Amino acid sequence: MNRVGEVRRKQQRGIRTRMALLEAAGRVFSRMEYDKAKLKDISDDAGISLGSLYFHFGNKDDVAAAVLDAQQERMTEVLSSVVETEGSSLGRLLDLLDGVAELISADALVQAGIRLVGSLPDELKDRGYGFYEEWQRVAETLIREGLEDGSVTSTAPAPELAEVVHETFIGAQVLSGMMDGWQTLPARIERARPRLEALLAPEA
Repeated sequence: MNRVGEVRRKQQRGIRTRMALLEAAGRVFSRMEYDKAKLKDISDDAGISLGSLYFHFGNKDDVAAAVLDAQQERMTEVLSSVVETEGSSLGRLLDLLDGVAELISADALVQAGIRLVGSLPDELKDRGYGFYEEWQRVAETLIREGLEDGSVTSTAPAPELAEVVHETFIGAQVLSGMMDGWQTLPARIERARPRLEALLAPEA
């Protein structure tokens, strides 16, 4: 029983250490581009030995991949939680925009994943774009459902509407990232909401 308890304690300690290293990697990658960041920067930021970092992650590519996975997991959690709520499909789509904007503005690990994509080696770039492809698919699905439940009344094709919604969000994300580190992203999306409603439900 004591041996089992000790194993569990070690596992929990390992999970905490790995998460601390991931959060530190997020902060480091938020400050500098991928090719300039060093593993020692991450271990120093976490206050954890370089040897421990190598135990959890073999190299910098492994750290970057883990940051991207964590970013996409957190964004997908928001996506899933909003999609599963009650309400019209149009309302859920707009709430999804708000939820992802709030997450990006507040979560350093998510911000690091976004910054990483532009400076990653080619073999990791596809991994970094995965969420955005998923988000556009979900947006299109919600628009199709909105056409069925009457909350979306536009006569434009659903794929085109989803693309415009996606482009609106990405444009706001890029501008807010350049101007203030995404702090104003929620406000930018809030300002865009009436225009998106007019696009998707012009007769409402």
